[in-house]
Formats: sequence, C-alpha cells, structure tokens
Amino acid sequence: MGEEIVHIIPLGYEIDRAVKPFEKYKANRAHIFCVLESFGKYSTKMIQEQKYFLEVVSRKLRSYGIEVITHNVDMFNILEVIRHISNVIFEEKMQQNIVYVNISSAGRLSSVAAYLAAMAHDAKAYYVVADRYSTSEKEKRIHGISICDQVRVNFLETFKMQLPSKNEMIVLVKLCKEKRPMKTTEIIEYLASEGVQGFEKCIDMRSRKLSRKDKINCLMKLNKRILEKLEGNGYIERIKVGRYNQIVLKEPGKYVAHISGLLQ
Repeated sequence: MGEEIVHIIPLGYEIDRAVKPFEKYKANRAHIFCVLESFGKYSTKMIQEQKYFLEVVSRKLRSYGIEVITHNVDMFNILEVIRHISNVIFEEKMQQNIVYVNISSAGRLSSVAAYLAAMAHDAKAYYVVADRYSTSEKEKRIHGISICDQVRVNFLETFKMQLPSKNEMIVLVKLCKEKRPMKTTEIIEYLASEGVQGFEKCIDMRSRKLSRKDKINCLMKLNKRILEKLEGNGYIERIKVGRYNQIVLKEPGKYVAHISGLLQ
C-alpha cells in the first residue's frame, strides 16, 4: 500500500466545516473524534445531537469514497482530546501517511488540543473559513453551526515542538500511567525491562548478584541522562523520602505524556 492522505476531524455541531474541504481536496481516510456517550456527566439530548452531526458528516464523507473511522472521546477534557488525536497521528505517520488536522470543526478547546497535537507530530493543520452562520434550526440541520458557501481552507503554520528524547518520554509515560510517585529504583528496573540501552543489568536493583558499582552506575545514568533534563524542563519533581528520591509527575509533564502518541 502506498502513501495515503488522512484527515483528523474533531467534530462538534458542524457539517460544512467538516465536509466542504473534500469538494476540492482528496483523502483516503478520515478519523472523526466526538462525544458519543455521557461519560457520567453529559445529557442524553447532547449526545443525540452529536450523533446526528456525526451521521450526516460520515455519510457525506463516504459519498466521496473516504473511509471513516469514529473515535468516542470526552471532547471537553483537553488531555483526553490531545491523547487520542496524538495517538492516531503517531500511528498514521508510522505508516508513512500524510496527515491533515481540521481545527475548525469543533469547539475552542478541541481546536487548541488538535493544533497542539498537529505541531507535536508535524501534521498539517488547516482552518475552514465560514461565510456566515446558521440562523434557524433548519439551516443548522443542513449546514451545522457554520455555513460555507465556498471552499476556503487556510493552512496554518506549525513549528516542530522540542519534545523530550525517547528515553525521557518513556519515563514520563510510565509516570502518567502509574498515577503515583515512583522511586528511582523502580524507574531503573522499568527501563531495564524495556531494554533501554545502558540499563540492561539493572532489572532487579535489590539483587545481591548486582554489584554496588553497577547499581551506582545505573543511578548516575538515570539522573544525568534523564531525570536532570526532565526536572530542568519542569516536567517532574524529585522529592527526598528517607534514603530515596521519589519522582513526581508535574502538570506540564502530564501534557507531554498525553501528546507523545505513546499513552494508549
């Protein structure tokens, strides 16, 4: 299979802004992200309304021969939106596909999340310009909130985010999954279990078979190569608890973990 063109579409109560670009631009596949369940906090009416717009948009995209994949996401939780969109962009780009991200087809929060994910993974972000807005329920059911008489797509400039290194990211993602502070020895053992170069000997830091020298080397590598950089960027905090350091994930580190494309 050759290179494919893929669009990421966070969807609110829009139709034209999600569909209009495909009158001009071709695509193989579209990933639509929207709220399809209450998540214990959203009304049945809101979910039914969202399902209507998803159905209309999906039908129109399929009429253009575009494969549609739907993702059920809490679109009012920015970390969840970042995580889901980043994961899909990461996976599609691993397949050498070209990825476009629509940042105009949902609310402001989703737009911010989509733009951040696009920049983090070097995808192409675009904004669909509306000519006017629906003034009646009938217009809204046909066009969505925004009405696009013409195809006007503005491609936005993005810059490559300087994300942590692969090994630094492994630590951030592990901390995020654990949802608790971790001891340095726990992190070393995890890196060893993941086959990270330089930590192979440290699969069990409590083993008597592991020399004191090897233990100290592993601690120094962790501190110098990973923890000092993460702490310097404000992603983690090291807290002394008794004889050991505990590593705490800070809020910026949580965002980076979610945008990594690795937090499944």
